[in-house]
Amino acid sequence: MQTNARLGQNVVLSADTQVGHNVTIGNNVTVYPNVIIGDGCTIFDGAVIGRLPMATRSLTRHIRKDYAPLTLGEGSIIGANSVLYTGIQLGREVLIGDLATIREECNFGDFSVIGRNVLIMYETTIGSRSRVIDGAILTGNMAIEEDVFIGPGVNTINDDAVYLKRFGLAAFKVQGPTIRRFALIGTGATLASGIEIGIGAIVAPHAMVTHDVAAWTIVAGVPAKYVKDVDPVTRQQILAHFGLTDFTNQGSPER
Repeated sequence: MQTNARLGQNVVLSADTQVGHNVTIGNNVTVYPNVIIGDGCTIFDGAVIGRLPMATRSLTRHIRKDYAPLTLGEGSIIGANSVLYTGIQLGREVLIGDLATIREECNFGDFSVIGRNVLIMYETTIGSRSRVIDGAILTGNMAIEEDVFIGPGVNTINDDAVYLKRFGLAAFKVQGPTIRRFALIGTGATLASGIEIGIGAIVAPHAMVTHDVAAWTIVAGVPAKYVKDVDPVTRQQILAHFGLTDFTNQGSPER
């Protein structure tokens, strides 16, 4: 551990914890094994870093029982009373809000923001600069690309066959939604399992999305339906901001 780390009271660090330069750790923080805390990180009071998941016999999903590496990227901020499970990888300057819970084996890109009281389930990836606002629930096995905005109270689903799976009567296999770059999910929207929200698409507040949403379109309603295309001027402003010109037929950005 670096000698210039600033530690509050009642801090418990595992014997193998690696702490970088200029790290600040608040009061009553617990750090479990196999954790690397990068330079310049701040961990606020009451945070729990690197804990294992636990299960009773009623759980149908297999969980890992060993401590996988957890890395807090340089300059990241971990909010008060947040809980980060084992195997999480945070890029540079990631912000985790107070009371957030991040389940095991998630991966967040540089400069991503996770708001207050957000729940993110297992094996979910979030791209650089994406933002998940307060109170959202992101399901397990979900993929979010760069520069996505997810509004407050958004809910997502990864299993349409839970009726049998909860009793172990069907194989456990789940797949959360995929949200492509530049998409925006409005406040209180719900996304069904396995769907894809296309590049630059907009989901209106409180919409219930049960099917794929095409790139650069706007959907609204319960169930969500096509409303119109994103304004071409707005689209070009976003692309120009990132030094992009257009997208290929496969949906990848061209520089």
